[in-house]
Amino acid sequence: MQTPLDRYRQTATRTALPLYVQTSEKHTDISDLTSASLDNLWSVHDNPGTHSNGCSLLDLKIEIAKRIMQKCSLCEWRCGADRAAGETGFCGVGSESYYFFEQILCGEEAPVIPSHEVFFSGCNMRCKFCYSWQSLENTSYGKLMNATDFAETVENRKAEGAVNLNLIGGEPTVHLLNILQAIKSFKSPIPIVWNSNLYMSTSTMRLLDGIVDLYLGDFKYGNDTCASQIGGIKHYFETVTRNFISAASSSDIIIRHLMLPGHVECCFRPIAQWISKNMPDVPFNLMPQYTPFYQALNDPELSKSLTPEEIAEAGSITSSLNLNMREWNIPLDMDRPATCIGTGELSTTVIIRPDGRVTFMHLHNDLLQVVESLENGGI
Repeated sequence: MQTPLDRYRQTATRTALPLYVQTSEKHTDISDLTSASLDNLWSVHDNPGTHSNGCSLLDLKIEIAKRIMQKCSLCEWRCGADRAAGETGFCGVGSESYYFFEQILCGEEAPVIPSHEVFFSGCNMRCKFCYSWQSLENTSYGKLMNATDFAETVENRKAEGAVNLNLIGGEPTVHLLNILQAIKSFKSPIPIVWNSNLYMSTSTMRLLDGIVDLYLGDFKYGNDTCASQIGGIKHYFETVTRNFISAASSSDIIIRHLMLPGHVECCFRPIAQWISKNMPDVPFNLMPQYTPFYQALNDPELSKSLTPEEIAEAGSITSSLNLNMREWNIPLDMDRPATCIGTGELSTTVIIRPDGRVTFMHLHNDLLQVVESLENGGI
């Protein structure tokens, strides 16, 4: 019997080309992508046939993404900005994409490390506690993404030991077109991890089908009120639950929840109840490592640390609802070294919080022993 991560495990170790390359052998039944209507493009996308024009499914996805960018509806804001012409919507991103950090890292869930993580600037949410807030205020923060250069970087990281390409933000969704164009430039396959808030449109979910091997989905808020007040987002719960179900139907998925101080009952409990009812077998990672950043530092509630009582209560909820807390912690390859080599931009942010606790961001191999020593010392 397959577990919820079996497809990703097979994908990450396979030698055959992944779906996004295999589909290049499938040809559409339209003669010219640029002259076809969007409805026709979607029809062929969802029902690929054969034709001698040699157009791949990836080409088709790229063309559809280009059309969507002209009146953007990649995420659930559906702001309608002409991003192809450089206009920006809620996310603040126009036609270009910037990434401010890329490195092989070992801080994700066990099945996905060592992971080549790429952090994009710009996001469709405004969480008060965002740890990459610089990329919210400046969406040109970092390096301009060029498809050819980016593909070369991915190849280099793969050669250095990365088992996947982990696309993060900000939020990768708002960079979908440039990401698809970069994937077309890849010379060899690598599993794609979509590390996302899943606040995206159904159109985007359709375009990601066949591209994404594993979703790392953040389930942030248990109701629309908290989502609006803390995340600056509307229609949150209905949108992300719809997308979690869609993601699980087409790919592997791990659901995460970062606990927020004072939000166990209003946010975590309804999230846990929904998962238990709708996706009980999906791996779930409860994350108690909340650290206040950005606007949370000035918020009376969000500037606090989680209490031991809150963490214990959350643990009790996960146990009572029998959430799948084990599978996300099982390494993909039991022979894989416990540590991995950091590469790319070898930098780590060390934060000493007001309560004296220490937080490491973008942890790489050189600091793993330091962190382990700190943990053993109770810090």
